[in-house]
Amino acid sequence: MGRLVMGYWDCPICGNKGIPGNVMNCSSCGRARGDVQFYMKDGAQDSHRGENERGDIEYLNEEQEKEIGRNPDWYCSFCNSLNKDFAAFCSNCGASRESSESNYFDQLRKKQEAERAELEAQPQTAQAQQVRKSSKKPLLILALVVLALILLFNYLNGNTTQKGLKVTELAWVRAIPVEEYREFSESGWTLPDGAEETGRRSEIHHYDQVLDHYENVEVERSRRVIDHYETKYYYKDNGNGSFEEVPYEEPVYKTEYYTETVSQPVYVPVPRYMTKYYYNIFRWVQSREAVASGTDHNAHWPETDLKENEREGSGRTEKYGFTVQDEKNGQASYLLAEEDWLNVNVGDSLEITAKRTGADPYFTDGNGRQVRIVPAR
Repeated sequence: MGRLVMGYWDCPICGNKGIPGNVMNCSSCGRARGDVQFYMKDGAQDSHRGENERGDIEYLNEEQEKEIGRNPDWYCSFCNSLNKDFAAFCSNCGASRESSESNYFDQLRKKQEAERAELEAQPQTAQAQQVRKSSKKPLLILALVVLALILLFNYLNGNTTQKGLKVTELAWVRAIPVEEYREFSESGWTLPDGAEETGRRSEIHHYDQVLDHYENVEVERSRRVIDHYETKYYYKDNGNGSFEEVPYEEPVYKTEYYTETVSQPVYVPVPRYMTKYYYNIFRWVQSREAVASGTDHNAHWPETDLKENEREGSGRTEKYGFTVQDEKNGQASYLLAEEDWLNVNVGDSLEITAKRTGADPYFTDGNGRQVRIVPAR
């Protein structure tokens, strides 16, 4: 049997704490110990201690062990008084212990079951009130979040306007891609339509990994094995104001390494051949770009001056822009559609408005006309 450790209890009437387990009445209010919950001062009853981790355990001496004993106290079935394990008769009414029907643990279990039943029997209306009460805070937080989002939306959709701008320059550029019909020397695993074959030969297309043989190799393995056992202790509530220190053996593991011979496959690369074609083929490729530009409204497409083996490619491009200068001589350039650009002239006074969200800005001319623009890149 393990050594006995002193337990303590708290008075549920006056709140007096840390009363030794061998004291049957509260020293403050006189309340009988009854069905209290015992504990150890250092909380060791809820933990497991090693051999060298018990320096703060409060062990009982031999005289205290004899006084408290190892078995739970018993309750008198007639007057419900609590008595020591070694008492043959109730200290209050004298009834025989043989007529007793419950001990400390039985009484504690009944108390806990009654508390659970009372909790489960609480009216649902009280629970609903608690839910409504607890739900007010999330609703308030939600309302604040929505308000913050509305304010942020209004701010981001607000406008910033720059006034006092003068148009200092117009610019336009138009470009036409020009393609050339050019011959290329290529090779591939198939012969394209229209290609002129110049040769063919068998070449390596890819490698297959083919099993050649098996060979034995040694590999390192690991496993967890028991190295030794350590004595540990847990603390059992005796139900009489003391705890019993119960020893047990706990295995301590170590990692063990060993080698093992295994048979592993060995693969070799085997080349796979296919016919590769060599050929000449003509393709249309972009070779140059015809460009026209200017700083007036006379925009026109450039002359391509196509040669015999050239043609106009797809994807004509055109850009129309203007440059403005602010009152501090700062400059910025913008692009816009041709029909709007034709209405902008050097010397015009403009103001440019943009949203904080970064949406495309627009300018307003002297007649109040708004035109969407995109900053030049």
